[in-house]
Amino acid sequence: MQSCCSCSCTRTLSRSLATPLARRPHRPAPLVLATRAHSTASKPPPRAEDLPKAEGGLYPGHVPINLFQRGLLTVGSAIMGLIDTSRHDMIAVLSETSAPLPSLRRLQSIMRSTPSGRAILRDRPRITEESIDVEKLKELPEGSFGRAYYEWLRRNKVTPDTRDPVRYIPDPELAYLMQRYRESHDFYHVLLGFGVSLPAELVVKWFELSNFGLPVAALSGIFGPLRMDPDERARLWRTYGPWALRAGGRAECLIGVYWEKEWETPIAELRERYGVERPPVGFKKFREESRRHKAEKEAATGEVMPEYAQAGTPGV
Repeated sequence: MQSCCSCSCTRTLSRSLATPLARRPHRPAPLVLATRAHSTASKPPPRAEDLPKAEGGLYPGHVPINLFQRGLLTVGSAIMGLIDTSRHDMIAVLSETSAPLPSLRRLQSIMRSTPSGRAILRDRPRITEESIDVEKLKELPEGSFGRAYYEWLRRNKVTPDTRDPVRYIPDPELAYLMQRYRESHDFYHVLLGFGVSLPAELVVKWFELSNFGLPVAALSGIFGPLRMDPDERARLWRTYGPWALRAGGRAECLIGVYWEKEWETPIAELRERYGVERPPVGFKKFREESRRHKAEKEAATGEVMPEYAQAGTPGV
């Protein structure tokens, strides 16, 4: 049965890789980064607990795969994510199949080493609109983490319900850890002070790379900038690259933070507690400078530069 289930997932990926190319042969790839699912879609991804448990599966939705199939899924999902950045399911697959088990076990050890991390693994909370009363967060004081998160969601027109369930990690607790990493991603945006545009997403990915050490952040951080204008890309790296890598490495690993118990905590206190450095330049100021550089370049060359608005793209 494991072989049958695995072959089925391989055939599904093959159809997924082929169908978008045949259906949209002349459509240019949108200028957004294939790293996350800041989606305003009304239909969220299925919940893991609602997925069937296959024979041989270790948790609901688990699809057992062998080494060859893992390699196929990794390469195929990476290619599909670059070709069609709207395929959040492919990026979710990539985040799982590219994550070495030792890296996940290292994060698991970090979680088990702190009271809050152990509580998360015991309670296994989910970050969804069903589990969080988002509207209640707006009643919290200005400057609190919960209020900042509420304002970030409304300002960027996104919801917590945008994360695909984990399917390919062969360990129930490690699978939950990956799910937690995905669902906590927006909190890192709030903590660092970045929105959901392509440049903002890249900066957060650089921070995540040095804080968590997962390959999907490296892949996003390396290949994502290739979709940007070269001058804009260089400015983004000069302004935030070294800081993001340094700040992520110096901060306490954020995988064990029980965010749901910190709603009333001042966000400045959270940054101090976990050693999160503020960026050298506020992102609003960076955007204003980017618009000025863009206008000057367009005036000088007559070339229309790409806009990097909200990244309605998939995440881990």
